[in-house]
Amino acid sequence: MAYETLIYRIDGTDTIVFVSDNWRSFASENPAKVECGADSIVGRSLWDFIEGGETRHLYQELFKKVRKGNPSGPIPLRCDTPAKRMFLQLNLRPLPDQHIEITSTIVKIEERDPVNLLDDNVPRSKEFIRICSMCKKIAIRQNTWVEIEKGLEHLKPFEAEQMPQLTHGMCPDCQKIFVKELEAYTPADTKQSIHKKKG
Repeated sequence: MAYETLIYRIDGTDTIVFVSDNWRSFASENPAKVECGADSIVGRSLWDFIEGGETRHLYQELFKKVRKGNPSGPIPLRCDTPAKRMFLQLNLRPLPDQHIEITSTIVKIEERDPVNLLDDNVPRSKEFIRICSMCKKIAIRQNTWVEIEKGLEHLKPFEAEQMPQLTHGMCPDCQKIFVKELEAYTPADTKQSIHKKKG
């Protein structure tokens, strides 16, 4: 089965300057509070849509690499909805004037029972659950990340009156993928800096 490919482009200041025509239909699959149609995101900073300090830092380092003329990818990414697991591959390529084209190809979709934790429209408590920005696993202990269904069985957020809020980070496995991608084109004298900043 062939899945769709989404394309967006950012300029040298990381402002979104283009999204492909199929962006709205993809965005409508995710019941988010923020409107993500093409007319609502073109002209906005990409950083309005990427959460978590460590995730932002690794993306920024990746963009530096790409802007030096080094395409990047494929990088695995999840873009789950409450009722679907969506597996994507991210590819980045340099364009003139420091622009970058980012291509997200959906490689697999799995249906599942709806997970209210991922529904932006449910009321939230003051408690937090940490979720990986890339693979959507959640942390049940400091260094233990599991698929969201298994994590919810362990953390039991449904026993509370309201769902906890999500705070974004990056699990160790996804950090390794990003760092490996960065090191492929990074001079040896700056690799140590990447490792220090990601931790």
